[in-house]
Amino acid sequence: MRTLIIDDEKKAREGIRILLEEDAQIQLIGEAMDGKEGIEKISSMKPDLVFLDIQMPGINGFDVLGSISEADWPIVIFSTAYDQYALKAFEVRALDYLLKPYSKARFQKSLDHAKEYFKNKNDSRLEQKLKNLLIDYQNDQKDSRVIHSDDSESRLIVKSNGKIYFLSLKDIYWIEGLDSYVRIHLSDHNHIVKSSLKSIEAKYENLVRIHKSHLINLLNVSCIEPYFNGDFHAILDNDTRVRGSRNFRNNLPKTL
Repeated sequence: MRTLIIDDEKKAREGIRILLEEDAQIQLIGEAMDGKEGIEKISSMKPDLVFLDIQMPGINGFDVLGSISEADWPIVIFSTAYDQYALKAFEVRALDYLLKPYSKARFQKSLDHAKEYFKNKNDSRLEQKLKNLLIDYQNDQKDSRVIHSDDSESRLIVKSNGKIYFLSLKDIYWIEGLDSYVRIHLSDHNHIVKSSLKSIEAKYENLVRIHKSHLINLLNVSCIEPYFNGDFHAILDNDTRVRGSRNFRNNLPKTL
C-alpha cells in the first residue's frame, strides 16, 4: 500500500515512519508537515493510505479531506490529541482513529483495518463514512477566512464553507472590504471571507489599494480613467470599473 504521512509534528511523523518500516506491505511514498503540503501531495501522489493528523494550524485534517476530490480519496487513518469534537465525530460515524499518544498494538489494529478495506477495494462503506464525516464537519463550520500559510505571492489561500481554495493571483480581479470581511472578486464568482484589506495588501505586491475599501490586481488592469475631483476608475480586463480615490492615486505605477 502506497502510504503518505501528514502531521505537523516531526516526532509524530518519525514515530509513524518507524512503525511502518516493520511492515513489508507498506510503501512509504512521502510525508507532509502541514495541511497545504498534504493537499498537494495527495493530489499528485494518489496514495492508497494516508495517516492524517486532525489538529494542524491553518489547514486542519478535515480541511485537507474536504479539499480533495472524492474520486482521489485514499483510505484514511486519522490521528489526534484529545479533541472532543473529533472523537465524537469518529465514534458516531464508526471511523477508526489513533488518539495520541497511542500504543504499538493500537497502531497495528488501525493498520490492519486499513489493509482490510484495501483488500476489498469495491467496498464503498469507508467512502460513505468519510463523506458523512465531512458533511457533519462542514455543516458545523461557520468560519471563512484567508489563510496566510503560503510563501508564494502567486496565489491566495482561503477557507470557505469548510473547504480550502487555492486562488491563483492572476484569477483575482479586485478585492472589496466589508468591515471585518472581504469579498474576493474572480471572473465569474466571488468568495466572502474573514480578513482585512491591510493584511492582504501587505503580503501581495500586485494587490494595490486604490480606495479605503478597494484593492485592485495590477495584473488585470487595462487602464485608469479620470473621474471627478481627482478620483478615478480602474478599468479591469473583464470591463469591471472599480472606483479609486485621489488619496490613493500615488499607489499606482506611474505608467498607468
